[in-house]
Amino acid sequence: MSAIQYHQVDPESTSDQYQPFQTIDFSLSVPGRKLLKNSIRIEGRVVARTNTTDPYVPTTAGGASSAIDAVDNIKIDNVVGAHAYWDSWSCETESKGVLENLQNYPRFVSQHGRATLAPDDMNTAKMIAEQRGATELNGNIVLQPVVDQAFVTGQTEQPSQRSKPAFSIKPMICFNRQAGGDYSFDRNGFIRISGILSANRHALFGGDDDTNYVLEDLVCRFVTVPDDGMDEPMLMRSYVSVVSSINSTSTTISARVPSSQVSSVSMTFAKQSHLQSPEFNSYALESIPKWDNIEYLFANSLQNFITYTITDEDDALLRGLKALESAGHHQVSASTLKANKSMIMGLDFAEYVNLANQKFTVNLNILDSSVTQEPFDAFLMFHSLIEL
Repeated sequence: MSAIQYHQVDPESTSDQYQPFQTIDFSLSVPGRKLLKNSIRIEGRVVARTNTTDPYVPTTAGGASSAIDAVDNIKIDNVVGAHAYWDSWSCETESKGVLENLQNYPRFVSQHGRATLAPDDMNTAKMIAEQRGATELNGNIVLQPVVDQAFVTGQTEQPSQRSKPAFSIKPMICFNRQAGGDYSFDRNGFIRISGILSANRHALFGGDDDTNYVLEDLVCRFVTVPDDGMDEPMLMRSYVSVVSSINSTSTTISARVPSSQVSSVSMTFAKQSHLQSPEFNSYALESIPKWDNIEYLFANSLQNFITYTITDEDDALLRGLKALESAGHHQVSASTLKANKSMIMGLDFAEYVNLANQKFTVNLNILDSSVTQEPFDAFLMFHSLIEL
């Protein structure tokens, strides 16, 4: 039996095109083998269009086309890349049931990418395969059709020259954020991975209500090794998402997180009107106007009540970066803050805290009363640990 085998599975319900809001399920099961940790990838092609009237492939050379080109302002978030097409993920196993349910997934990728990757880190084959790039313009380029051959002299693009851009992502699900042993299909049963596709106005931005996308040729690839009979513990990173509205200058956010092992919390913001508009980037980490201070309240495992009051912006940002385990290598700077792209707050607990039986509270005070007319959403990501 081969030591390493590469596998490919199609969605349980196959389709020529997968639409926004559609649920895509992949079932993984290989008897006698183990899933090699951190080896799952989702691949496919994207058809992104400016409207639903014109064809994606022009019928004649230079004919009308709805495909995105260089003059369009339509993009995906360059830090999120093809992860932007997936609004949420869930993972379950036959023996344990649902392991995680990742809501607001592209925003988590945006947080993680901007907190742990510098622009130069985006110029690698791994990132390019995920349609990620160093600049915002990359978000437009990766949506453009690929030209496979030279243009005919004296003419514009030929219909046969246009192919759909492909992507291959490594979703940040628990099986791809794993340490310890490998997953045994014989002992633990099948794995089902389910993803829900994002709304048009969330996946793409810079266009209007007619801007749309579909995915094609979706497959899940993964790697297995022979089952050696060893039952080693598996540790997996995950997160729990909590969303709360900010519509006053003094806001209290209380959350009860269904996890006994939470290591940190990171928090980002977005104006509610921007989330509902196809013009704005739904995954931008927007800045809160004139925030005054933030306070985190909880009891740790020693039952000591701890209060953090933060009044300095640099201190708040550094704590947010530390919560995402940034080692000083990130995309948070004065210029990106000014561009409304990288406000990250948060707190590293410095230990694993049980939040299943207690409330975690955030008190946020803002000096700008405009939030009463233009409310924000606060996205809290509680970073947790799963043990199998």
